[in-house]
Amino acid sequence: MKRLAGLLLSTLSVAAAAAILFIAGPDKPADLTTDPLNPFHWADAAEAALEANDAESKFLEAARRGPNVPAILIRVANFYVARNEYDKALPYLQRILSLSQAYNGIIFNYFLRAGVPLAALNPPDSKQSAAFLYYLMARRHPESTTVWNAIVKNNFQNPDLIRDWINHQFELRQYYESHAVWKNFQPLAKPSVLDWRFTKHDHVEVTENPITLRFDGTFNSDFRHITRNYVLNPGRYRLSVDWESARITTNEGPFVQVLDQSLPPLLGTNARNTDHLDFVVSAPNPVVPVTIIRRPSQKFDNKIQGTLTIHKIEITPL
Repeated sequence: MKRLAGLLLSTLSVAAAAAILFIAGPDKPADLTTDPLNPFHWADAAEAALEANDAESKFLEAARRGPNVPAILIRVANFYVARNEYDKALPYLQRILSLSQAYNGIIFNYFLRAGVPLAALNPPDSKQSAAFLYYLMARRHPESTTVWNAIVKNNFQNPDLIRDWINHQFELRQYYESHAVWKNFQPLAKPSVLDWRFTKHDHVEVTENPITLRFDGTFNSDFRHITRNYVLNPGRYRLSVDWESARITTNEGPFVQVLDQSLPPLLGTNARNTDHLDFVVSAPNPVVPVTIIRRPSQKFDNKIQGTLTIHKIEITPL
């Protein structure tokens, strides 16, 4: 009896719902007339009124009702961009950047089309400023330096951005500019192309401060895994290497090379001392690589063992 009563009640509920739907009709999606507080309805109405040239007031109302909604603000900005009214679009674009990174690509493209000095368009926070500079760097935009200078002025730089900007300028062969930035931010938290670079070697343990190489004695190592680029004006220079060695085996020891010249390799055990090498930098390439090298031995007993310690490498003009 209870199951029969429950089934009857359930059937009556379905019937009542069907009756209400029949009387009221299916739900209609809300629009501007039924939900005038919703900024999306105002934006929809504005886009529907484009051909009637009655859209701007509706877009402005959409922005007024959704001042912190990037999806609304980008639609308003798009409206002005389509009319080439970038002066009206820019405040909305700047506002979006302060709220979200979702529209970076669109906004930065608009920035380049706006015909406004890029430093004046620099985004209002460090994260977006960095994103804008990376966008320009990827396109090798000639005004990237203007934006970089604005970032530094606002103290928006971070270790990754500093390193990547130095590397970017070096890649563009703007060597002196790259070196100036490198020098200004010494010491760098993230090593750049102008710092010592260490590549892993399976049979040579390398540590820094001071640079130390420990050859494990199991391999005829071909080692070129520590290098640094210097940027120098044309002229005569002296390379000075403060170093020592302990029990370096084989007939091929490690040495330091600058350009195509090198110091004699250290073999066996050598007390700490400073060796010098004079060299010349000629125009037009100011990049001077310095590399720590050990060439493979051609002898039967060629597996190198021992330790090299380099306390200091210095280049001074003559």
